[in-house]
Amino acid sequence: MTPPMFEKFRTRNSNSVSSQTAVGSQTAVGNQAAATSRRVPLDEISQATGLPEERLAMMAQMIHKNGLADEQMGPMMKTAVGNGVKIDTIMTMLTSLGVPSEQVIRVACSQGLMDEKKGQQLLAQEKASHAASAESDARAARRHSIKKAAIIVFWFAVWQLLDTLMNNQLVLAGPVRVAQALVDRAAQPDFWMICGASFLRIAAGFLLSFVVGIVLALAAYRVQTVRDFLDPIISLLRTIPVVSIIIMLLIWVGNQLLTIYLSFLIVLPLIYMNMLTGFENVDPQMLEMARVYKLSPWRTFAYIYRPAFMPFLASASKLALGMSWKSGIMAEVLATPRPSIGREMAQARTYLNTPDLFAWTVVVMIMSWAFEKFFLWILKKLGRPWGGNLGSKDSESRHTSSDEKPAEVPVPSPSAFAAPEYVERGV
Repeated sequence: MTPPMFEKFRTRNSNSVSSQTAVGSQTAVGNQAAATSRRVPLDEISQATGLPEERLAMMAQMIHKNGLADEQMGPMMKTAVGNGVKIDTIMTMLTSLGVPSEQVIRVACSQGLMDEKKGQQLLAQEKASHAASAESDARAARRHSIKKAAIIVFWFAVWQLLDTLMNNQLVLAGPVRVAQALVDRAAQPDFWMICGASFLRIAAGFLLSFVVGIVLALAAYRVQTVRDFLDPIISLLRTIPVVSIIIMLLIWVGNQLLTIYLSFLIVLPLIYMNMLTGFENVDPQMLEMARVYKLSPWRTFAYIYRPAFMPFLASASKLALGMSWKSGIMAEVLATPRPSIGREMAQARTYLNTPDLFAWTVVVMIMSWAFEKFFLWILKKLGRPWGGNLGSKDSESRHTSSDEKPAEVPVPSPSAFAAPEYVERGV
């Protein structure tokens, strides 16, 4: 009796043999090419080989990061074939774990497990399949880009049509008039100074709230008393109307610093609450493991705390960036600090200069978008895995006074695909 898990692969191999008998070796090559492109879930591999899913996942991560050497893969494949596992099945399992199909085919040919001519045909089919897939993805991307561009052009056309029909720039300015006003403003010598001043105020308020929010969240996470004192303040900042904060800040700090303080107070609760949730999301078992293996505080923060709170920090930053620009420009419109975009928008409102108002709005949108993309790109870089340095110095310190070698992560063994559950009985 063949185990039920292997029956799937046995049936597939039997179909391949019968097809080869019926239509020749070309169909067999096609079946083997399909075997390299098919992916088997880890739970099926675990049931078939008898290896735990955790170890298979570790093997897949190691292969993805460091690859699998030909010298290691060759004996593994040869041992599995010697124990009765079909070459198609071996290729399917290896490619499912992340080994490139071209490497699997090359090693199989070098070990004499596959005919050289058949291997060349498989490689050609793999290259053609990858090229076709890349071309299909490129076509889909082009169609998506064209669709987005068409939608944007449609709404610009509607905007311009409404402007043409109304023909009243005091009420509505179309894209043509806005573009003309933007070009005129950009040609003025103080344009970049105005943009830079507003950018520095809003960016300073956001960065200040970003740093203070992280520090306060860490303090509240570590000390319950700090959290008890901060919770009423954070709740108060979330409920006070923005206009009330602007009026109070105008009295306390004046119009020049209003934008910085307002951006800080508006963004701080969002950063604080999300960071606190991220710290609380840390797995206690991971912290216990760090204590057992005596990881340094820096490595504990970098490899346990950081992956837990970075998604919350990125989500909070995405929302906070938009809020900081909206509140900052609103503060400038009301306080009219010199120089500032808000002051120019207030003057455009006073003189009913709608094209200028729209032009400055476009400037704010572009600056906000660029700053958001840049800041989120930095957060994405900071959120990348740092596994390459994990425990290097800690391991050295633990073994300096001992001849014992650090434990190595288990690697795939030649018998990984030759487990009893994966070999046909009687072979």
